[in-house]
Amino acid sequence: MMTSPLISAYLVSVGILLMAGAHAAILACGRNHAAAKCLFAALCFGFAGFQFFNAMQNAAPDHASALAAHRWVGFFSILVIPLIGCATAALDTRRFPLRTMLALIAFSALAITYNFLTPYGYRFYKLAPDLMLTLPWGEHVWLIRGEPTLIYRLIRLVSLCVMIYMMQVVFSHAQLRDRLSRLLIGAGVAVLMVAALLAGMSDSGTLAIPYLGGFVFVFLAGAFSLLIRRELIRHALNEKRIERALHREARSRRLADARADRNLHTDTLTGLPNRAGFFLKLQALMAQGAHQDAMIVVLRLDIDRLGILKGTHGIATSDEALLKASQRLLDNIRNSDVLARTSNDGFALIGNHLADKAGIEAFRRKLGSIFEQAFDIGGHSLKLTACVGTAIFPDDALSATDLLAAAELALQDARSVGPNQQRSFRPELQEKLRQRIDLESALREALSRRQLFLCYQPQICADTSRTLAFEALIRWQHPEYGLVPPAHFIPLAEAIGLINPIGAWVVETACAQLAAWHRAGHRPLRMAVNLSARQLLDPTLENTILRALAETGLTPPDLELEITESVLIQDPKRTVERLLALRKLGLRLSIDDFGTGYSSLSYLRILPVHALKLDRSFVDEMDKDTISREICASTIRLAQRLQLEIVAEGVETETQAQQLRELGCPIFQGYLFSHPLGAEAAEQHLQHKRSSENPCLLPLNSGPATAVP
Repeated sequence: MMTSPLISAYLVSVGILLMAGAHAAILACGRNHAAAKCLFAALCFGFAGFQFFNAMQNAAPDHASALAAHRWVGFFSILVIPLIGCATAALDTRRFPLRTMLALIAFSALAITYNFLTPYGYRFYKLAPDLMLTLPWGEHVWLIRGEPTLIYRLIRLVSLCVMIYMMQVVFSHAQLRDRLSRLLIGAGVAVLMVAALLAGMSDSGTLAIPYLGGFVFVFLAGAFSLLIRRELIRHALNEKRIERALHREARSRRLADARADRNLHTDTLTGLPNRAGFFLKLQALMAQGAHQDAMIVVLRLDIDRLGILKGTHGIATSDEALLKASQRLLDNIRNSDVLARTSNDGFALIGNHLADKAGIEAFRRKLGSIFEQAFDIGGHSLKLTACVGTAIFPDDALSATDLLAAAELALQDARSVGPNQQRSFRPELQEKLRQRIDLESALREALSRRQLFLCYQPQICADTSRTLAFEALIRWQHPEYGLVPPAHFIPLAEAIGLINPIGAWVVETACAQLAAWHRAGHRPLRMAVNLSARQLLDPTLENTILRALAETGLTPPDLELEITESVLIQDPKRTVERLLALRKLGLRLSIDDFGTGYSSLSYLRILPVHALKLDRSFVDEMDKDTISREICASTIRLAQRLQLEIVAEGVETETQAQQLRELGCPIFQGYLFSHPLGAEAAEQHLQHKRSSENPCLLPLNSGPATAVP
């Protein structure tokens, strides 16, 4: 009888339910709805037990065995009710009904206890006569019927409520909103409810059929497995899609990182490594060289006057010059060498695998010869020069930072000498730099601590020896360094941005001193002050000068501004514009150290100046050298023809003074007449040399100088 079709169907369903439970238990290891899947696994095991004991009941050899199996059928039929409720509640997106589930579990426990304590189980308190049902295909099964108990009726009611709750949750759950899911689960729940109704009718004797609810749950378990399979396929596809997206994102990130790294370590103009990239390569080569006992040379190379080229020919031309220079350097170095652009004006180069200092010297000479040939830039043939600083590993430094710093110090030493210079690192350069830093710190405090003062050197009429003007000369008396020469601190003030406030103080102090001399009766008398290139291009210069004149009561012609020829080559167009603006204020203008710059004659015709100052280098040699004397004579004649005043600087002997008088120079300045004097000494000088009635000075409104007010 155990091999009859119905019994076989029961046992097959047991196997299916056990596999479905195991499947659900395995899926419960995932993160999505783990509790619901565990409960569904328990539910499958519960229905497997229900089906198994149904088989045992139907295959029982006698009524007592059937009744014993029926108690376990009752046990599993009660057990699945709280499992269905809890599994459904685990899927519910609303708040978990904890109290309701606890009450359901307590009621089920009570019913299970009652099931085993009563003689017929929880379903019946009185059995009907035994019935051996013969199925259409001839199989005989036991049916147990009787009068239902109150607890049975309550369980039927509770199970109906649980089924309704399950239907509500199933159709509202987000994952089951597709049509197939709703159809399968809805049909399964509906059939399960019909099977429960048929079971009740069988228990009451209305129908004579075996329990079919377990088979319906097999359908539900199969539907669940199908849906799980669909979910797994969808999840796998989604994982592949995410994996592809992550792969694309990772590839995009790698490309972005590579671009960022390239931008971080590469110069955009030349395509060479920048300072950061150069530093990394230098570190790697030095680490390699330390093991191979090889010498490495670092050269810092800056193109001279590239800023002037940019100002006169434009940024595009200076960029082209950098590109051409980098290409020529690349063409003349070895594959093992490294070239980088580490500054706005120049490059750094690593010479690798050099045997000795002779090889380093030959390498440096080769690079120095690269710039001997002119460059074709923007259709023009331009000759470029460069300053080079050299440092050697391991002689000069043992780390990349120190080696590059040593090369920078050598470069600065080369640039301090002039253009087209080469210098190697020396330990004393560090001490020189330290002194410069100390001097810089002291200079920043010099103005506020009143360590700066002015000296005044008179300009004398060649014929009458009358004092016509004073040139204000700045001095710095430091308590530790003593009297610091202007040649030491003026370039430093320009480099660190202090020249404008210092220059403003010079103008204000010189004007105040001249006003005091005017009040003492020393008229007419002018004051000359020097302007640097940075001061001349300062947009606040006019306001500074006008404020000083207004506060002291002076007029613009009382103040003379001296500029050197080197100012002209910084930014010629802008320089002329600034001089015109100052000329319009009524100020006197003069060119200092005339004859020492290469652009003098080309710009002299357009410069709105009143006077030239003949450089002392020509005056000093004129009584010894006929060429210097002829230069002085030509310059004086040129000034006379242009109706400009001319002042001879550095007159130290009577012979020089007499020769200048014979050449027609009207004004002298130099040690022959006076050294630079303090304010009190200068006033004593004025007391001894009162101005004559006929000053030897060209009027301001004569000649070309009056063309612009």
